[in-house]
Amino acid sequence: MKQSVREEEILRIIKERKTISRLELAELFDLTPARISKIIKSLLDKKIILERNIGVSTGGRPPIILTINEQIFGDVMGLNLAPKNIFLTVGKINGDISKRKKYSLEKIKDDDILAFIDKVIANTLAAEKKIGVITIIITGFVDQKKGTSIMSPHYKWRNLNIVKHIEDKFKLPVLLEHDVRAMALTEQQIGSCRGIDNFVIFNICEGIGTCTCIDGNIYRGFNSIAGEMGHIVINTSSIRKCSCGKRGCLEAESSNTAIINRITSDIKIGKYSMLKDILAKKGSLDMNDILLAVKKRDFLAIQVTNEAVEYIAQGLNILVSIIDPEKIILVGEIFTSKFLMDTLKFELNKFSLEFQKCVIEPTKLGDELFYYSPIAVVVKNIFENREFTKKYITKIGGKYDFD
Repeated sequence: MKQSVREEEILRIIKERKTISRLELAELFDLTPARISKIIKSLLDKKIILERNIGVSTGGRPPIILTINEQIFGDVMGLNLAPKNIFLTVGKINGDISKRKKYSLEKIKDDDILAFIDKVIANTLAAEKKIGVITIIITGFVDQKKGTSIMSPHYKWRNLNIVKHIEDKFKLPVLLEHDVRAMALTEQQIGSCRGIDNFVIFNICEGIGTCTCIDGNIYRGFNSIAGEMGHIVINTSSIRKCSCGKRGCLEAESSNTAIINRITSDIKIGKYSMLKDILAKKGSLDMNDILLAVKKRDFLAIQVTNEAVEYIAQGLNILVSIIDPEKIILVGEIFTSKFLMDTLKFELNKFSLEFQKCVIEPTKLGDELFYYSPIAVVVKNIFENREFTKKYITKIGGKYDFD
């Protein structure tokens, strides 16, 4: 095999393991000590890896541990574009985060969002001098390779090449990723899916999305839009219209927006709920209001959320039956309610086969999913996306050249 291929394969293993010895690499790749030493010398000369701590001796000479030279990578700036907020992250590829900030989009018009993003980036770059890469994470349909937001229902974007826009404006390499896929990378790197090759992220917010990891790799699909579980028709008799135009989609029945809209409508036609006074005072409801009402056993809130959970259970059953994952991680405010999680488990038991062993549990990362995910995207692309890696290292004066 060519040395260039071997070097990148070795770098990916060192990145994944964080620390490893020459002997371990030689055994892993079935190479002679002389061959592995030659490749390692080349990587050391390029300063892409470092010799660090002395490993534990097993009776002979203590091994020297190899690790990635993190100093050749600039800091990561990440913008996680959620439906109602933008989460800003500044951190390093080792996971250390120096800045977390959340911006509300409540008062920003759709036409002004891109200009607002440009302003946030410009202000952050002025304050943070070591930024080497920008990550954009967004909902909707995303073509990660082309750098295009194919369709973002929350921002009213269609076929926007946001990567080109930001790279041209700020002269930094930019990565684009779908929000739930970024969550999957985060769970894979620092969350509950470390060491698990087959898992699913199931996310409920204003919409519903999923990401499937098969044999350790994110599945994107032919059109790069795999995982749109929210647009599976789950209730064929429903009159509720989804954002995609169909009726009875899981998103139209069980998303935060669907739950809030249904309860709001029921209150307005005279159904009793403790949320009536909150609605009158605030003018609108949010999921915190709904979950408080569920906790206080408000009949309307329980009725609507229970029905939503029943449809969620049907959706999860489809995932388990088709994909057979080891674990499904649930993301969303609705899964923070013990009552609703108990209801979900009860409903799932109706569908589960005795020999299905899938673990289904809420994420343990909380808001860290939004703040760490831009770093997770960068870490995934290092040494796996050659064009990006070369731009990323070169930008801060390093060298990444295997030609």
